[in-house]
Amino acid sequence: MRRQENILRNPSYGGRPRLYRFDASLRIVGVGAHHDAISLRTGLLPARSIRKGERRVGQRLWTQDVWLLDSPLGGDASLDEHLEWLWNAIAPHRDYFREIISQSPSADIVLGCFSESPYPYLTVKNDPLHLLMELDFGVSFNFTCV
Repeated sequence: MRRQENILRNPSYGGRPRLYRFDASLRIVGVGAHHDAISLRTGLLPARSIRKGERRVGQRLWTQDVWLLDSPLGGDASLDEHLEWLWNAIAPHRDYFREIISQSPSADIVLGCFSESPYPYLTVKNDPLHLLMELDFGVSFNFTCV
């Protein structure tokens, strides 16, 4: 709390640099019938594979199928590095992913930022964005501020 107060009072506060940890994931929704086939065809194992109707925390049920591929690079990697990893994993199978995505009601890249900054922001260079343009993905943002 004291550190946060110092930052808010004095934005040039000279304490340790603010924590920024990034992650990126590919999320494909609504193609549960293809979950096993995606992994068999591409060799990519999802971080999570959810089937519609599975139990969530508590009594709620998942209302959609979700296939989620996470970058394994860890929080110290930049967003550009995470996106580049995703592109390198997906690119050899781009036509297959286009086919799967065409059957999906929703597919996006989820960019995550875990930060101590009261006003976190994401910056990505142009090169890693070819993943979004070539496969016509949407982008979702997941900010967690501590």
